[in-house]
Amino acid sequence: MRRRWPLCAARRGLAVAACLLACQGCAAIRTAYIYTSDRVTDAADMVDLGLTVTGRRSYAAYACGGGLATAGGGYVDGYFAGIGGSRVGVFRHYHKTIGLVLWSYEEFGWGKFDKEDPSTLSSRHVGPIGWLFFPSNDEGECRGPT
Repeated sequence: MRRRWPLCAARRGLAVAACLLACQGCAAIRTAYIYTSDRVTDAADMVDLGLTVTGRRSYAAYACGGGLATAGGGYVDGYFAGIGGSRVGVFRHYHKTIGLVLWSYEEFGWGKFDKEDPSTLSSRHVGPIGWLFFPSNDEGECRGPT
């Protein structure tokens, strides 16, 4: 009797798993993949976490409170390894920022860009003063807390 117990438990576990998968229909694997990849993309959009390596001395000390209040500044032109710029991996990175609590200016480049060509960079004014006094020229650009 004791030897049959693990086998019965395994059968019950497989039966429950099959029922759960059957509820999803044929698209279960595809749907799970799409959902998971969307959540990974969301995480990459929310976090910039990694290591920056530059050939020259650079500085950066910058804190952002959801786009409402920012403080600090920085200038970095090098390579970034980690999660940042809505991607994961090792790639070129450039940023020039200044934050004065209620206003900040941010200029970023991720991956392929030319820091001499502003059209290849992302730049924006953030904070209440930035939103009121520096309107966006881009029609589809998101305004408000980031």
